[in-house]
Amino acid sequence: PGTNLVAAAYCLYSSSTFLVLTLGAGTYGFTLDNNLGEFVLSHPNMKIPETSSIMSFNEANTPAWDKPLQEVLAGWKAGTGRSGKK
Repeated sequence: PGTNLVAAAYCLYSSSTFLVLTLGAGTYGFTLDNNLGEFVLSHPNMKIPETSSIMSFNEANTPAWDKPLQEVLAGWKAGTGRSGKK
């Protein structure tokens, strides 16, 4: 359940096309350069901010998530995460 992953990635299609990739040591964001026809590193060493108060994801899929991840989400929403603040 995720413990044997060697890589993960996703693409976001919007006004720009982004590719986010990790190979297990850091997370990197690339933006599609239409003139080159290639993805260019635009966000090296991406991290979740320590003090963010906003989260956004598709909660419609939470019933399909495993129990530990559902509990983490419930903790964030209740303000009982790492910081103890909402």
